[in-house]
Amino acid sequence: GLSDLIWNNETASKLKGLIDSVSVSLNASNKEDYFDLVRPKFGINSFDAMLKFTKDCTKYVPSVMMTVVDVVTTKEEQELCRKICESVGATFRIRPYN
Repeated sequence: GLSDLIWNNETASKLKGLIDSVSVSLNASNKEDYFDLVRPKFGINSFDAMLKFTKDCTKYVPSVMMTVVDVVTTKEEQELCRKICESVGATFRIRPYN
């Protein structure tokens, strides 16, 4: 989900025709919680970049999914995350913690 930041360039279009699905770890419903949980080296705005990348992927990849881990999120948080997924055009999935 942070490939645009890693490569300092929009990357979703480069996936066209190469893969048929992509899964992005959403992990949280807001940038502050995402930052606290993931600790991305690109800072607090990594959340927004991840959402943009995911939305861009929906133009080039047939199946786009976003996930959260069941033990990290509450039911309320999961519902907020579901709404985020819908807003960017991705499928929502709750991953079990192993």
